[in-house]
Amino acid sequence: MIASVIAAAALASPFSNFQVQEKFSLCSPCVQIGSQGINILLNEILNVGVIGGCGKLCSVLPKGAERTVCDIGCSAVGIKTFINLIKKTDLDPIYFCEEIHACPAGRDDAAASVDANAVSPASGPSGGSGTTFAMEVDFTIINATGVGEIRIGISGGTQDVGQSFVNTGFAPGRYSTNVTLTAQDDPSAQPPVQWSPGTYEYTFEVCQGECGSKHPHSKVFGKTTGSFQIV
Repeated sequence: MIASVIAAAALASPFSNFQVQEKFSLCSPCVQIGSQGINILLNEILNVGVIGGCGKLCSVLPKGAERTVCDIGCSAVGIKTFINLIKKTDLDPIYFCEEIHACPAGRDDAAASVDANAVSPASGPSGGSGTTFAMEVDFTIINATGVGEIRIGISGGTQDVGQSFVNTGFAPGRYSTNVTLTAQDDPSAQPPVQWSPGTYEYTFEVCQGECGSKHPHSKVFGKTTGSFQIV
């Protein structure tokens, strides 16, 4: 799932060193339609049907870039093909956007290694203002990659947190980026958020396409795992 938080927490990532593919300016807004947007379109197709073509179907999405991309992509491939693609993409927004030509197809020769991870600080409390942990992943791109994501999952105690960050691809080279997590108790939240003392494990995945996808061009380049302590 693109940019989805599984549990209440503050996750942020700058990812300032992504290589932007200007030729495919529709790619980013298309991916932002996300699995939720594809699901909205699918429900409209299954429950209401399509009368009125692309404009009518895409009007169920909120106004903005996502609806515009939907209109453009649908018009480019035709309403019948567009509907078939929605049905077969399994709510995978990256593959969907590749199929409507909003994003370039991932490279079959793409290659990368996931080299290391680090976290700072190594431990901290969750009471008061909490502790902000900065988790870093280092990776090397061997052959240029297409649209993909970096996914992080954190488990331990009573909190499981996960989020995916989409990128438009990387040129060959070494990269380092970080995600920050603020572990702070919030008893007023519903349900209450409590970071129990103990060890929390985090795992980074670097992927072309959506991590875990079985669609063409999707690859998991590697994973790396580390941990921090709530005291």
